[in-house]
Amino acid sequence: MEHLSYSLAIQDLITFSCDGEDVAALLHNFFAPGSSRYQQLAYELQREFKQGGSPQVTSIGFDRVNYNAQTFTGSFRIVLDINFTFGCEDITTEKKGQTSEWTFEIDMDANTINLFSSPFAVERSTADEF
Repeated sequence: MEHLSYSLAIQDLITFSCDGEDVAALLHNFFAPGSSRYQQLAYELQREFKQGGSPQVTSIGFDRVNYNAQTFTGSFRIVLDINFTFGCEDITTEKKGQTSEWTFEIDMDANTINLFSSPFAVERSTADEF
């Protein structure tokens, strides 16, 4: 299971401290394509999908966003498109609509959001390469 932690701006904390209706929009903006956060999330997703070849995430979207403003916890599903490259065969395969489940918690005292990937994500050992 992967764990990412980010500092939140005051305006983001206000969104999370209210009813949380804008949490989906906040996630889309927080992980804007081309941003360092987007790149880090793409890297973690590539690690999760490593068993399918050498992966490269080509797009990331968020859906099924749930948030509990009382406990400051929630979950979301990432829907991603990913290309797998198989170097020895010189083949690239595109997989659209792959999914990854994540949970998150907001630490209001530390002004951070902590994200956790699915505990069911398959981790691959380097021993699998031989």
